[in-house]
Amino acid sequence: MAVPELTARSPFVALPAPRILPRLAGVGIVVLSLACMGFMVRQAEKSAGLVADKGTLVVKRCEERGRSGGRYSSDTYDVCFGSFQADSGRAMRDGAWIRGWYVVGEKVRVYREGDRCQPVSWRFFWGRLAFFFAGLMMVAFGLMTTVVGHRAKTAEEIRASWEALRRTSAGPYVSWLLRTGGAGTAACTVLSLVWS
Repeated sequence: MAVPELTARSPFVALPAPRILPRLAGVGIVVLSLACMGFMVRQAEKSAGLVADKGTLVVKRCEERGRSGGRYSSDTYDVCFGSFQADSGRAMRDGAWIRGWYVVGEKVRVYREGDRCQPVSWRFFWGRLAFFFAGLMMVAFGLMTTVVGHRAKTAEEIRASWEALRRTSAGPYVSWLLRTGGAGTAACTVLSLVWS
């Protein structure tokens, strides 16, 4: 059995010297991730019904629509149309629509954005929070790239980057962000799948 210390090949990967371009890319990833997380929090808030223009959409008809994605691909989606009645009783709109397939006559809890309605549902709330927590993991990745100063491409480089990161003061924070993001994404994904 060969002992790694006595062989010519080291079990550890030597990291390249930190460079400014990967560090700037890491900062960009952090900023973009934080912006997406803010957007997802706002969408989750709306899905929970914490929005002014919410009410009920009474479905009158549904249809399947096609969207051409080029020469060899196309995508179809379902759209239902109906009348929107605001909870306040002031707004009544006949041309409202929502993506998805519903039964004619069904009353769907929604909030309105222009003519389009979005569902008010705990399933959508948890789904959007899952993306928020996934954003935490992207923040951790961006911080690791910023601190270490290079982009890891292989499994060995990722392992070496983690070892280099643990020796810095940012290491515990990045680990905390990764654990929280992973646990939050998993929990919210499960809740979005089982919640009706």
